[in-house]
Amino acid sequence: MITAAIRAQLTARGIHDEPPFGCTWCGDEQHHHGSQWAPIIGMHQWIQPSQAMILERMRRRRANRLNAEPAKYHAVTAWADDGSGESADPYCADCKTDGCRPWMRIQARLDEQRWGIPRNPRVQSGGWGGDAPW
Repeated sequence: MITAAIRAQLTARGIHDEPPFGCTWCGDEQHHHGSQWAPIIGMHQWIQPSQAMILERMRRRRANRLNAEPAKYHAVTAWADDGSGESADPYCADCKTDGCRPWMRIQARLDEQRWGIPRNPRVQSGGWGGDAPW
């Protein structure tokens, strides 16, 4: 009951893995806990979790990590056959689309390196007057 409420609170704040050494009542870590209010207990200071609670949290984090999907970096290129047998069109192998912006950015960078094209530095304007002739 308590851990379900703690997990719901942490998930609402964007924390998906409950820290093993987080507070018994709210799950926050000691170094930034201070005095906090939790619906379970009300206003409280950091309270050290029991060894059983720490073990349960660590096991849950490990299970989540083992069951998680591998990270997608959008850096893998796949080739879609155009039907003629002559050529193929490249696309992002992670999200299976040809309009993936991270993949296009990575491919552009790799093409620059592969073909020896110098990168374009950012254009600096000429001070107060921009590119004024005076």
